Amino acid sequence: MGTHYATCSWTSTSGYQAQTPYGEIKMFEEGGHRAVELMLLAAASCLDFYLAEYVRERKLPVSQLHVTCEGEISQHPERVSAIRTTVKINGELSDQEAKKMVSMCERACKVMNTFKHQPQLHVTIEPLATAPSNK
Repeated sequence: MGTHYATCSWTSTSGYQAQTPYGEIKMFEEGGHRAVELMLLAAASCLDFYLAEYVRERKLPVSQLHVTCEGEISQHPERVSAIRTTVKINGELSDQEAKKMVSMCERACKVMNTFKHQPQLHVTIEPLATAPSNK
């Protein structure tokens, strides 16, 4: 299935720089994103994508989808301890059809699955390559 990546770096001269294979993301500065909000956005956008694909593939009578993920912050250790997801559907679906669609799409969503099945985390420390000094 491959790997995905994102990088974030900071320098005293240019501040934060965040990058994905699709381009730079403004982080932490005025008007920039925050890491927790990006994590919640990843979950909301992943689920929204699968819901939209489900609707299109089945030609369902749905004109709009809206997914919100809200994180609850807890201490010791500080973290997002709960995520509440709300799916709003503008269309002609029965409650049973809507529940089936959301359930199937939630199972297909890599981000939701990552939250449900805690990934292994590995942190490695490596020295940064520095420019040679002009002595």
